[in-house]
Amino acid sequence: MKRILTYVGRTDLLFHVISMVVLALMMCITLVDVVARNFGYPIVGVIEIISFGGSVVVGFAIPYSSWKKAHVYVDLLIDKLSPGKRNVVNGITRCIGMALFIFAGVNFIIYALDLLRTGEVSPSFKLPYYPIAFGLSLSCFLESITLFADLLRTVKGGDNE
Repeated sequence: MKRILTYVGRTDLLFHVISMVVLALMMCITLVDVVARNFGYPIVGVIEIISFGGSVVVGFAIPYSSWKKAHVYVDLLIDKLSPGKRNVVNGITRCIGMALFIFAGVNFIIYALDLLRTGEVSPSFKLPYYPIAFGLSLSCFLESITLFADLLRTVKGGDNE
């Protein structure tokens, strides 16, 4: 089980690194566009690039944030429970989260296949949309695996929120 948890953590970290690199590139592109715009040479399609990048940044950052418990945690009621009941509630929420992200991942695949079939592309650079949808589906499936691994950690008795 430790090997599975290590693999999930490393995969989440890889997605997080991709997210960080894309965010840094988005910042650089925005900086260059702002400076170039002041000289009368704006970058054509910069909003399109930033939109694509934003999808990658948000989607790919979710699994690692979940793994490291860096998300918003509302503890008003859960912290008042005993550790056993807290683990039950955490287990239930992990199962609901897994179902939600599997559902989202399947629907992203359906959407990506539809985009691929229709050949829909972005207006400025004519970039296809379907790779982003496939990437987001992969991220959703990784998040469901991350939640399952977190459920294993909870059952094992470690790492409560």
